[in-house]
Amino acid sequence: MQRANILVVDDEKDICKALSILLSKEGYAVREAYNGEEALELLAKENFDLVMTDIKMEKKDGFEVLREAQKISPGTPVIMMTAFASVGSAVEAMRAGAVDYITKPFINDEIRLTIRRILESNRLQMENLILRQELSQRPAAFSNIVGSSDAMQKVFVMMEKVIPSKSNILITGESGTGKGLVAQAIHEAGPRKDKPFISINCGAIPENLLESELFGHKKGSFTSAVEDKKGLITMANGGSLFLDEIGELPSALQVKLLHIIQTRELTPVGDTRVITVDVRIIAATNADLTQRVKEGRFREDLYYRLNVIELKMPPLRDRRDDIPVLIKHYLDAFNKEAGKAIKDVDYEAMQSMLAYDWPGNIRELRNTLERAVVLADGEVITIHDLTDKFRTLDVEGVSTSSLRQALDDFERDYVKRSLAESKGNKEATAAKLGIDLATLYRKLKKLKIEAT
Repeated sequence: MQRANILVVDDEKDICKALSILLSKEGYAVREAYNGEEALELLAKENFDLVMTDIKMEKKDGFEVLREAQKISPGTPVIMMTAFASVGSAVEAMRAGAVDYITKPFINDEIRLTIRRILESNRLQMENLILRQELSQRPAAFSNIVGSSDAMQKVFVMMEKVIPSKSNILITGESGTGKGLVAQAIHEAGPRKDKPFISINCGAIPENLLESELFGHKKGSFTSAVEDKKGLITMANGGSLFLDEIGELPSALQVKLLHIIQTRELTPVGDTRVITVDVRIIAATNADLTQRVKEGRFREDLYYRLNVIELKMPPLRDRRDDIPVLIKHYLDAFNKEAGKAIKDVDYEAMQSMLAYDWPGNIRELRNTLERAVVLADGEVITIHDLTDKFRTLDVEGVSTSSLRQALDDFERDYVKRSLAESKGNKEATAAKLGIDLATLYRKLKKLKIEAT
């Protein structure tokens, strides 16, 4: 675990030394500054997790250090120290942005507890911020992985095997198949679950900004670099870095990423410092990287470094058995969002949805259900609640065994539910289903449903 870096500022050298010894024994890395000017010079050069500064100092006092620290490193908490304790100075310090206020002479146990509490609180705030960023990029309904088909069972088996390892993973598959969801699940189920999971879409950020986002930058390294910025790779230290659409990574950054994988070291843009990082890289792509390697658009050595373990996500058309389960999953979620109580999808609509090839995969299915829930007037989604492409679909032309099985399973559940709602009354059940009594009996026999 990386040690917290603490800056102690006091014009009384004995106090600086005493605090340095105390905090070093607690396992912290400590730097000392004997006046405000020295402190600001150190803040401009190094990243600190906490600053402890005396208030009353010559030239630049503690309040000036606090104000400048907030400009140089806004996320770094500052504790104010003084022998001239008063309610007024305490209130002023807190209003100025200090996280806490302690008085001299110090009580060692109080210092230990205060620092531990502040560092832990800051860590949790950072992790919560990262989590909120991740959740904001994903639909709320994508809270777990849904599927029991043979294709998905193979995915689950592979996930179980790779979760405890440290090896890099390449998740391949078409857009919308849930690659990001699987990446996060691997992280949350593994030994790094208590550390950050950082996600970035390599194709969604302009090339001139992507390097700074990934590696961080030094203040003044380019026109808009008004302060030091920690890169996403450094933020993921100890955890997992999810690089979505890795095939879109520019050639120059491919070289830098390869260097990090090989050495576990990086240098922020415009900086000379070398930062050591420990991250597990989970990359994803819907492109054919082997073809891009042949075309010279993706480095072969980087490809093999990333593709230690390949996990292939099946398209939805190859896991049609999961469609009814996914529909139920999204109906529950969208009912809550829309304040509705839609119970099911009728047989005709389900036939069309099972026959459709879903080029947009799960993402398209989700959007289709969200629209249908909004438009549906009754308790059941019908073919009229779907878009035209489902109403004009040639269901008869689809003859895959998986489709037939999925339709039979859905029809069996639908008829049994209708029977239960009609309390076993077959005439009422037939009327509910819109069929005659003779057809109902044939269905009961075909679907092997016992009805008294």
